[in-house]
Amino acid sequence: MIDLQYPFKIKYKRSDFSQFIILLLPQYQFNVINYINQQKDCYLISQRINDIHIQKKIKGIYKKDPSAQEVEGQKEFQEYVQYLIERGMKINNLQMAQFKTRNNLPYLGLQTIEKIENDSILVSVPKELMLTTKIAYFSDIQEIFDAYPQFFCLYCAGGWQDRILLTYILYQSQLGRQSQWYHLISNLPRDIDYLIFWSDEELKLLNDEKLVQKSKRELQDFLLIQKTLTHILDQYPQHFKKETYSFDNIKWIFIHLVSRCFGSTLEQVAFVPFCEMFNHENTDVKYKGLYLENNINKPKEDKQQDTNQSDESDGDSDSYEQEDYQYPIEILQQIKNQKQKTPTYKLIEQELIQYQNQVNFQDPNAIEKLRLYQEKCNTRIDLQIQYLKNKRWFQENLNLRDNFTIIFVSKSLEYIQEQIKLYETEVLSYDQLSSILQSVEEKSELYLEYVKDYACEKLKEKSYQLKQFEIPEQTQAIETVKEMLQIAIPENIKPFEAKEDWKEDLFDNFVIKCSNKDEFEKGAQAYFSYGKISNRSLLLRYGFTLEYNIYDYVEVKTQYIQYIPFASDIAQYFQLSKYKKFKIKYTKINDDLLMYFKILNWQYDQGISYLFDDIYDTTVIDQAINLIKSYHNEHFKETLKYQQEKLKDSNLNYHDYFALIYHVERQRIIEAQLEALQMLKCKIEKKDFGKQQFEWTSYLIEKFQD
Repeated sequence: MIDLQYPFKIKYKRSDFSQFIILLLPQYQFNVINYINQQKDCYLISQRINDIHIQKKIKGIYKKDPSAQEVEGQKEFQEYVQYLIERGMKINNLQMAQFKTRNNLPYLGLQTIEKIENDSILVSVPKELMLTTKIAYFSDIQEIFDAYPQFFCLYCAGGWQDRILLTYILYQSQLGRQSQWYHLISNLPRDIDYLIFWSDEELKLLNDEKLVQKSKRELQDFLLIQKTLTHILDQYPQHFKKETYSFDNIKWIFIHLVSRCFGSTLEQVAFVPFCEMFNHENTDVKYKGLYLENNINKPKEDKQQDTNQSDESDGDSDSYEQEDYQYPIEILQQIKNQKQKTPTYKLIEQELIQYQNQVNFQDPNAIEKLRLYQEKCNTRIDLQIQYLKNKRWFQENLNLRDNFTIIFVSKSLEYIQEQIKLYETEVLSYDQLSSILQSVEEKSELYLEYVKDYACEKLKEKSYQLKQFEIPEQTQAIETVKEMLQIAIPENIKPFEAKEDWKEDLFDNFVIKCSNKDEFEKGAQAYFSYGKISNRSLLLRYGFTLEYNIYDYVEVKTQYIQYIPFASDIAQYFQLSKYKKFKIKYTKINDDLLMYFKILNWQYDQGISYLFDDIYDTTVIDQAINLIKSYHNEHFKETLKYQQEKLKDSNLNYHDYFALIYHVERQRIIEAQLEALQMLKCKIEKKDFGKQQFEWTSYLIEKFQD
């Protein structure tokens, strides 16, 4: 793919050298239960899972790939490697090779020449060989960056470093062999793209409207960048030939910046020579900075952290789409009625006034009745004010942007109203009711303590924070070149600092290193992990998908608001979504989903600890199963077996293939979660489950709630 004359032409792309990544064929079948029994101590399922069964056995990672073929005749690539080695780069037993997808599409990657032991450095690149934003800025075309801070300044432009590098690489590309970056640029493949450049027909294959919309928005962002950069470079014919910044050239470099650059934890975005050639897999092979012994900045304890970006959110925020805020007509009517409704204590005051107007003050008995009625009304008013105080406490202490808490608050308010009615019908005495209201306050405080722990342990949030008073910043959409170049520069801010003030990475070498879990056989493909990334984000960032991606998920949602008496006005007041969403994953039973149905079924007199005791009955599990079944029936019309067989179809091109994997993985995740929930139900009922469809789901049951 480096040599454009090479006999086969790679059509598709991936973030590293082969333009795309694909899973190896499952090489072996094995009994996972026996394997788990032998190696339970090293088989962990958690948020940072390294699933040995899926990774090493089903997927064949670290194993020799019998289909791999050594690539010869890459003259320009060999010159590139030799150039880097002469300047201090070290490569550990790696060579370029051609690999194949399940349907025999060819792609390039790195193959091990000899066995690679764990804790080994695969590649070491001196920091001086990295192309960084700082190098690009302080160059012959610095005047362009200074003239258009709205486009290139860190205070104004998101992705400003990419824009500087894009412009600089375009400039260097026209210099040919006179450029110090000639080898890097000439070895960037041309036949690449990613999701935003798929056709409308290809995007339909994903069967994911939200992902398609996001892709189209990002395409519009790219087109605005391309048009703005073209406008800017038109002003500098002394630096740029017109053909240098053609649409195709800008697109070509832009894709490499999106897919090949490092920088999430580096001081600056950077191209790292040779390292972009690694394909991605969910290994523990990561990058880090290596300090030499004579480096005065070397940490005292050599515990240099891996710098790969952790991507628990998959680059895909949990913000709701616009339609999430559009409540059904009947709920809108409820909200309208609630707003127009006179507070209860006002109604009681009106009742009292009406009663007073009818009293005969000449009758001593009538006056005594009025006195008693006034006392009762005042008590009722006092209770309603107490009710309002409880509502205010909930608002000031609980996060009412959390769906669980909305349900708790709704049921608490409903319970208070029921107790007040019992008092009004003389079932409860005033003292009894006062005691109940006091217990509600105590239980609410207990709930707050429990939910803080739940947020930390289950939801992996650092702290439980009130969010209802936060007003999200609404950024104004920029749609034209004129708008882009009219962004206001903050007063008293210089667009860039002096050269010596730019932050620098202090390490000596950029290295890609195996962990103690990584050990590649001779002839295996050597992978590098880009982070914990779902297939959704892999498509958006790199244009490929992985089979058995342990960080993949499927988002299932339910319209929770319709079940809860007080939820509509709470949700409308705080502008919340009407949906509760759950990320269903390969690697764990979703206890968040079970917790949701548990709190829906919860009765106030069951107590607070019941909500958080990690015990779920079959009713709760059945409701979770029904929700996921509904999703499955709506989205998957063919059997999983049939879809998996289609992956072997040699008529599929790269887009077809990756779209099919995206679909297959979603179906696998949903069906595996269904099977795990059904097995959990059988375990609770002490019944045998029968034959499993997926080899790993029984272990999810063993590890549930661990």
